[in-house]
Amino acid sequence: MDREHGWIGRKDRHPVTVDAVVHRDGGSHVAVTLADMSDEGCRIESDEHFRIGEYVEIDIPDRGRTKAQIRWALPDSAGAKFLSGAGPDQD
Repeated sequence: MDREHGWIGRKDRHPVTVDAVVHRDGGSHVAVTLADMSDEGCRIESDEHFRIGEYVEIDIPDRGRTKAQIRWALPDSAGAKFLSGAGPDQD
């Protein structure tokens, strides 16, 4: 897929519908639906509010828990970037 001039690149995402669980700081967790997934991130659909910059772990079927950072957030969805490092300093 060609990107428009000035577009900040990211890997193409693929439309999916995957039930998952997001684990948050403090031990809370919320059931979500993942959509538009790539090797680098996904869109989270949920009534739960996520904060930009928030670090979470997403329990994805057949993949296990994956560390991620919320990169954008709207009232009913958020974008997460999967992290390869072990802590919040590493993305």
